[in-house]
Amino acid sequence: MIIGALMSPAFVFVSAGILLAVGIASFCLFMKINRRNKKVYDRKLKAYNEAVDKIKSQELDRQQELEKQQMKAAAADKKSAAAPTVRKPVINEASYPHRILFMAPNGARYDIPFKDAFTIGRNPRSDFYVKNGTVGGVHCRVIYKDGIYLLQDLGSEGGTFFDGNRIPPNTIQEIRTGVLQIGKVTLFVTIDEEQAAG
Repeated sequence: MIIGALMSPAFVFVSAGILLAVGIASFCLFMKINRRNKKVYDRKLKAYNEAVDKIKSQELDRQQELEKQQMKAAAADKKSAAAPTVRKPVINEASYPHRILFMAPNGARYDIPFKDAFTIGRNPRSDFYVKNGTVGGVHCRVIYKDGIYLLQDLGSEGGTFFDGNRIPPNTIQEIRTGVLQIGKVTLFVTIDEEQAAG
C-alpha cells in the first residue's frame, strides 16, 4: 500500500516539483553568490589597475625630471666649455709683449697678453683657465720663441689638436691662426702675423 502510494502519479509530480524548486533555489543562490563575488573581484581589479596607473605615472614623472636634469647639466657643460675664464693681468707692453686672441663658439673673445709662455688648463692656476672635464689640469702651453708661436701638449689625456692635427703628448708644434681643440673644447686662435714676424 505504501509502495503503491509512492508510485502514484501525484506523489511523483509533487516530488518532481520539490526537486525542481530546490534546483531553482540552488541556482538562484549560486547566481547571487556569483554576482557578489564578481562585484568584489571588479572592485579589487579596479583598485589594482588604479595602483598600476599611479606607479606608471610616478615613474613617467621621475623619468621626465631626470631628463630635465640631464638637459640642464648638458647645457651647463656646454656653457662652461664655451666660456673659459681668463686671468687678466695688468697689461704692460714691457711685461707682456706678445698677444694671442682666442674666440669661443659662443662669440666670447679672450685677448691673452703674455711674456714668453702661458699655460692652458682646467686648474684655476693656469694662465688660461678652461672649466671643462675633458680638459687636463695643465693641458698645454703656448710658447713664443724667436718670432714663432709654439704649442706644446703637456701629456693631456683628452689630446691637443690644431687645425685637426693632433699634437703628440709632450711635443711642440709651430702654430699660426687656426682652430685649437683641447679635449672637447674648441677655440679659434688669431695670431698677429706682423707681431710674430717681428
